[in-house]
Parts: sequence; structure tokens; C-alpha cells
Amino acid sequence: MGSRWQVLRRRLEFEYTRLRAYPLRVLAQKLGLKMLGSVIGLLLLPLTVILHVAGFRRVDFFLDRIGHLAIEPDCLLRDQALGLVPARKWVMLAPSHRVANSHLLRYWEPHFLVIRSRLLCFVIQSATRWKLGMHDASSYMRAIGRTQSAYRVYRDWGRRPPVLQLSAEDIEWGAQQLELMGVPRDAWFVCLHVREAGFSPVDEELHRHRNADIHNTCLAVEEIVRRGGWVIRLGDPSMTPMPAMPQTIDYAHHPLRSPRLDIYLCARSRFILGNTSGIAIVGTIFGVPSALANMIPITAMGYERQDISIPKLIWSSTEQAYVSMRSLIDQGLGSAQYYSQYLAEGVVPEENSAEDILDLTLEMFDSLDSEVRDPEALRLQAAFSDSLRDGDYAYKAASSTGARFLRKHQDKLKVG
Repeated sequence: MGSRWQVLRRRLEFEYTRLRAYPLRVLAQKLGLKMLGSVIGLLLLPLTVILHVAGFRRVDFFLDRIGHLAIEPDCLLRDQALGLVPARKWVMLAPSHRVANSHLLRYWEPHFLVIRSRLLCFVIQSATRWKLGMHDASSYMRAIGRTQSAYRVYRDWGRRPPVLQLSAEDIEWGAQQLELMGVPRDAWFVCLHVREAGFSPVDEELHRHRNADIHNTCLAVEEIVRRGGWVIRLGDPSMTPMPAMPQTIDYAHHPLRSPRLDIYLCARSRFILGNTSGIAIVGTIFGVPSALANMIPITAMGYERQDISIPKLIWSSTEQAYVSMRSLIDQGLGSAQYYSQYLAEGVVPEENSAEDILDLTLEMFDSLDSEVRDPEALRLQAAFSDSLRDGDYAYKAASSTGARFLRKHQDKLKVG
């Protein structure tokens, strides 16, 4: 009962923080629209019943963020292909002001009936507000206090090819764009992304613990370049400019930056050096592996079997010591998704060092070059995975945690 109350309280805290950012006039408009939607829903109930019986389902994807726009439709289609979800006539409501990346949306059009009209979206949403004609997809990546079911989907999918493939037109167009940026056509590259505060200030009160410093990736960037690759830093113009480095493009501040090129870069990268921000998941749905630093909550991991993650360490201000993995899970902090939860317990997520991120990058290169793993590394990775319980964020994930990181910080995490 206590656990359910905590989940409800966190949801209420989230909604309160989000709504507090709106002026009273906007809140009044939202309330009025909700009341109007309820009336429309009742009037259209007979039609909704007919469409429900005919197999139409409106899917409640969260399209405002690119990670959700990527993984939620992908998981639904994989579940359908695996026979775990019945085939339906899927309806996706995608008004332009709510879509994180318009070009990625085009890749979903062969699989979904995509509705872009704001008026029609409002009517359909109103008609399905009583859950009739609805399919709930929130558990894939929006489960609060529970394991994200996307991990189960990717584990069950195994080594099957991804649902999406980059189109030939995008491949050619993207190569031309890279040449304009100075990247040779035959060069390989790694996409880099580090979450910062500027993209969505309204979220900062909730998610500031997920941010990190781009400068701590410089050693990893140098290693990628030393091996002959290029580095393309993803993001938006609000981000801290990268230091000038050879064969490195600060695409976040580049004039060629576009939604279409965002997708091409993620889908063609050798791997993505990212974190808990959703842009790396665009690579995931196209089969591109990710090396993910600064993962928080600490039980969060990559989705694909090739992904390698390292968590932030958690420092206790009261104990003046690092908190072990088991203690964090026992305290309910192993899967804590909001900054306030860490603040309340007097603990501070500590950013990964430049050396930790370099080790992660080296481990990803080793993994790409060979599937043979060191037995000690496998033991440590298994010990980390086994410490997760049912309900933890990435319970039974197919991916792994960085063995170099686990070995180096074994005394802090007390895993293995």
C-alpha cells in the first residue's frame, strides 16, 4: 500500500510542478477544453463503440520527446510482430506542435494512421477519453515505480533485425550533408550527446540530476578521433559549445542542423555516446548500439543487447560516503526518477569522470570488435544485473553495465 501511495504522490508532484509553470489564463483554457472534451466524448460514444469493434485503436504515445517518439511505436510494433499484441488499425495523434521530430514521424506512417489536424486530434482524443478505442502504451517507457516494459520487448526481440531501416533517399541525402560539413563520404563517425538544462527548462525542477558536463567527454572524443573516426555532437543551440577539436563537429550549433539530419546521424552512427536523454534511442530503433554514461536512476540501462551503460554514483551528504547499490534499492532510490527524491534523502548523484567515460568508450570498441568477453567482466556484469529486482527500472535488461566501471568502483557500489 505504501509503495502505491508513493507512486501516486510522485505523479501528483509531477503534475503540480508541470501545471505551476502555466499562467492562470492557460490553465483556465485547459480546464475548459477538458470539459468540452467530456461532452464530445459522450456524444460520440456510439461511433466510438463501432470503431472499437472494427479494430481501430488510438495509441497514447508521448510524442513531445524524441526518445518516446522513437521507442513507444517501435515497442508496439515489435510486440505485434512477436504475437504479444493483436494486430489493430493503429491511430496516432500527431499535431505538429506536439511532435518532437517531424521526419521520424514519417517513418511511422506506413504502420499507423497518423492524424495531424489539431481539430481532428482533439475530437478523436475526446471520443476515446473513456478508454474505449484506446490502447495504453505508457508502460513501455513511462512506468512510474515499475520496470519499463521496453526492456522486456527488446529482450524478447533478440537478434531479429530492427523494424525500421533508413531509406535510400535519406542515406544519399545524409551523406551529402556530411560532406558539406567537412566529413569525407567514406568516414565513420560516432554521435555524442550530453543532456543539459536548456532544452526544456520546465523539466529542470524534476530532472536536473540527469544533466552532465560536455567537457568530461573530451578524452573519449580524442580516443575516437585517434582511431580514425569523426565525432558529431548532437543537441540544440542552447547547449554549451564544445571545445574545438580535430574531426569533431559541434552539430548542435551548426547551420545544417535539421530534423531529417538528426535521424540520419543517429541511424548511421557507428555507435552513440550518450546518456539518459532520448536522442540515443533513435539510434536504438535503427539497430545502432549505445555507450551510455551518467545513467540515472542507477538501475536504468540501454535497451539493446549491444548497449553498455554506466550509472552515476550516489554520494550521501549525511553519511559522507557513497551509497551501495543494495542500499539504494532498499531505500527505493534505485529507480528514483525525480530530483526531489534524491534531495529528500540527502544524497547527490555524482557525474561520471572523464576517465570513466573514456573507459566506457574503450569497452564499446572492444565489444564491437569482438564478442569474446573476459570471464571476470561477465561475472561483474551479471552481479550488477542480478542485484536488480522485479520493479526496478531496467529489470532483466538485455544490455550490460560497463565492466571497467564496475571493477574500478566496486568498493563504492559493492556489487560483485
